[in-house]
Amino acid sequence: MNETIRSILGRRCIRSYEQTAVEKDKVDAILECGQYAPSALNTQPWHFTVVTNRGVLDKISAENKKVLLESTIERKRLKAADPNYDNFRNAPMAIIVSGAKDAPFAAADCANAVENMAIAAYSLGLGSCYIASFKIAMTKPEGAYLLDELGIPAGYAPLYALALGYGDEVLGERAPRRKNTITYID
Repeated sequence: MNETIRSILGRRCIRSYEQTAVEKDKVDAILECGQYAPSALNTQPWHFTVVTNRGVLDKISAENKKVLLESTIERKRLKAADPNYDNFRNAPMAIIVSGAKDAPFAAADCANAVENMAIAAYSLGLGSCYIASFKIAMTKPEGAYLLDELGIPAGYAPLYALALGYGDEVLGERAPRRKNTITYID
């Protein structure tokens, strides 16, 4: 098995991190891998916001917690009621990927970028967690100020985040893959 396939099959979502900062050269390599993701018509409709300030990540989580505590869905309220609630799983940093609002395939293109970055992080000995729920408050008028704080350009919307850091958890057995998800047409 080659190293690329080993990285794809080995990468897992990490939900507990050491508070060690990630080296800038590793962050730069991960970002470059995101920029080289495939995109429809090579539009590259993404913008990457690197957040190494844990206070900013805490602020985003706190705003999301407010929204979730008002949810009509009990599961969401219970999750937000957890005193340790943190969208970014206490990672020391995250990369937020925003997509151009006028690009018809921005969501898929940005998803490709995040996956490239997650695999690159794994190959560099880092843990990551692919997150979409971090943007809840940013879709509300009272949380829109976060877009400015994150430097998200006009015409872009946050789509995904990748929490990054050195993993601090023992992973259990990997869940088996679902059966009957492949059809061959000869």
